[in-house]
Amino acid sequence: MKYKAVLLVTVAVLAIIDIIILTQVFPSLYQDMPLPLPETSKPIGGALFSVTSLYLTLIASNIIITIIVLKKAGYEGKSIPKKNSDWFDLMALLVLGISGLVMWFYPFFLLFFIAAGAYLLFSEMR
Repeated sequence: MKYKAVLLVTVAVLAIIDIIILTQVFPSLYQDMPLPLPETSKPIGGALFSVTSLYLTLIASNIIITIIVLKKAGYEGKSIPKKNSDWFDLMALLVLGISGLVMWFYPFFLLFFIAAGAYLLFSEMR
């Protein structure tokens, strides 16, 4: 019962933080673009890539924070990573999301995006 209360409070706090982040960051991603998006020869995925990365970053950070809070509360379950490689996978997912978001403004972060994607791909192949 104790873990359910901790989990509910954590999820509620994270949901509030996510809503605040989305309302503050989302408009800045498209501030220079006219809405609705004009027709071009480019696929719409280019316009939605930064928003997808924002959502991926929020999901990955929420998973990591929830796992850390449950671990600190003393929860022992199969969903808590025990090996370092599992933590590296979660951090690589977070780096993938953050670099995809920052790449919208600084193209240099494509290197981090490719490195995190390659790490995740190769870690699943082993």
